[in-house]
Amino acid sequence: MTDFIPNSTLKLIQDDDHFKMTSDSVHLVEFMNVRKKDRVLDVGCNSGVLSLVAATKTSYQVIGIDINDSAISLARSNANLNALNNLEFITIPLQTFEANSFDLIVCNPPYYKNDHTFSSTQAQARFEIDLSLKDLAIHSNRLLKDKGRLVIIIAVERFHDWLILAHETHLTVKRCAFIHHSQDHQAKTVLVEAVKNGKGTMRVEAPIFNR
Repeated sequence: MTDFIPNSTLKLIQDDDHFKMTSDSVHLVEFMNVRKKDRVLDVGCNSGVLSLVAATKTSYQVIGIDINDSAISLARSNANLNALNNLEFITIPLQTFEANSFDLIVCNPPYYKNDHTFSSTQAQARFEIDLSLKDLAIHSNRLLKDKGRLVIIIAVERFHDWLILAHETHLTVKRCAFIHHSQDHQAKTVLVEAVKNGKGTMRVEAPIFNR
């Protein structure tokens, strides 16, 4: 099935066996603020939504990584479909990359702490099976250039944990935006931008409503 990424002309092939594009991905696209000279790493890229959009914003390299070979294959198909040449999708550990090599890391990480055993692809997308928030913070600190940015979306219940982890790994949270199902509902998720060795205060942006 081929769809379009909202607010773009980018086409997206989706597969029922993978975690499909959700409002989370759309909100991340709008929040991540890719700059013209950013070298970008998309962690857990799945079908490549964030990478595809990033590749249209920067003239530098965008790399998407995922532990799932079939997800990488799908992401490559999407890159070819949109004729984007500054994109690379690979199955490779975060430890492989050189330190201080990215301006921006984007990630739609697992929502919840893993207290159970899961095996499916969609379970991996929702729970901290292969990448904990702590791991993400540690790796991001190593991989980002000075003043490089990490942009993620997490469950509100993990926001306090993330603030602590970010502080411990010298990532300063600079922006956040809470996402609500509607004006009558409490926020369930939050978009967060953290800056390596950043200074100053955090800006809470206007709330986002899914409807």
